[in-house]
Amino acid sequence: MTGTDQSERAAVGRVVGTFGLRGETKVVATDPSDLRDGLLLTARWADETERSLTVASVRSNKNRLLVRFAGVDDATAAEALKGALLFANIADLAPLAPDTYRDADLIGMHVTDIRLGSLGDVRDVLHYPHADMLVVGERSMLVPMLAAYGMSIDRAAAAISVALPEGFEEI
Repeated sequence: MTGTDQSERAAVGRVVGTFGLRGETKVVATDPSDLRDGLLLTARWADETERSLTVASVRSNKNRLLVRFAGVDDATAAEALKGALLFANIADLAPLAPDTYRDADLIGMHVTDIRLGSLGDVRDVLHYPHADMLVVGERSMLVPMLAAYGMSIDRAAAAISVALPEGFEEI
């Protein structure tokens, strides 16, 4: 990230489209409570270009957030934001409850299964209605973040241990 160490930032959402004619964007948020009026964000696209944005307003609509950014006043300006990942300074976000994590906390942690051994490092976190999934290792194995799989996270060691059921690796 330009100007700030990437470890001091957290991904808070992604612009997936526009809404209406007045510059609102559809945002899929990692944690909707992170986005609030006045929050300074960095929008970053796949080509590594970045732009600073300030949240002007946030409202819910059909499992997504509609976010207006200061200076983005029409559909054309909003369309230009489509596809951007949104990052915030971690210091600007509310503290997390115990045993909760941001995606940035988990990415890079090493995952080990008690039966299979090393599965690799967390490459991404996907959010589904019933469970968040860790994308792990070169095979991009999806590991559900569920207590039923004995998930244990050790922040200090940057390690995650799981107890996946027999045959899980074949899925």
